[in-house]
Amino acid sequence: MSELSDLKVPGPTTIALTEPFWAAAEEGRLILQHCRSCDRSVFYPREICPHCWSGGLEWREASGQGRLKSFSRIHRPGHPGWAPVAPYVVGLVELAEGPTMLSHILADEPEVGMPLELAPTRIGGRVLPCFRPQFHHQEEKTIMSDTKPKDGWANVTRGKPSVGDTAERSRKTSMDDIHAFTAMTGDRNPVHYDEELAKKTPFGKLVVQGGITTGILNAVVAEDLPGPGTVFLNTNFNFKKAVGIDETIIGRVELTSVRDDKPICQLACTVTNQDGDVCVEGTAVTYTMPLENL
Repeated sequence: MSELSDLKVPGPTTIALTEPFWAAAEEGRLILQHCRSCDRSVFYPREICPHCWSGGLEWREASGQGRLKSFSRIHRPGHPGWAPVAPYVVGLVELAEGPTMLSHILADEPEVGMPLELAPTRIGGRVLPCFRPQFHHQEEKTIMSDTKPKDGWANVTRGKPSVGDTAERSRKTSMDDIHAFTAMTGDRNPVHYDEELAKKTPFGKLVVQGGITTGILNAVVAEDLPGPGTVFLNTNFNFKKAVGIDETIIGRVELTSVRDDKPICQLACTVTNQDGDVCVEGTAVTYTMPLENL
């Protein structure tokens, strides 16, 4: 995996109001605005205090301590420059001084409520105020943790799958599929209903909704691999060819990675038609709920 310092990503936008904050960050420090009128800290930087509307704000050194309020693990970054380090964690940090700030969380297994400390980190060309678990918290977890590795697949119906496992299903599309999808979603696109019009489009025929085409992959992961209890956490599908009525589609998945500590898999996915043409291809991340012994 690439180092954060090697990333080619845009830096923060700096204006006169925020310049002191980013100058301190470059030095590995965290500073916050503090209101002299109501004695409360403020973040993000502002011209006036959001608590009492006073203009008496000054910069003060922050402790760099906080707790993790919530977090997300990013698998599909909004900017391609972040892709080499995905998946990575961003979270809301409730600072000891009161404000909440969004930051990178340098932790493999973040937990809501986890004590955090400032961890200045060079990302691309700038030092950013990231956070990491406080050392004593990590030490406590190590002492109290069981020596056995956690089995993330305990009580999963089909158990833990293996990299390289595959599964597929096929079915024939029909006009009933289109009507059912419309009933669920309200999608009444004429290319699904007006045959004369559809023949004049690049499709040259009535086509089913894209959700019908990819829906077969839902069945594959929920019924076959990884199996019952499986839901999608993330999908990245590219539609290559439209599927018409009375055509056979084959949904196929192949497991490309599997976590030991959690029932999470990455899959390569395809949907082909009866002629072998690829209609959809892409990747997915799944989570399999442990349903046994509930």
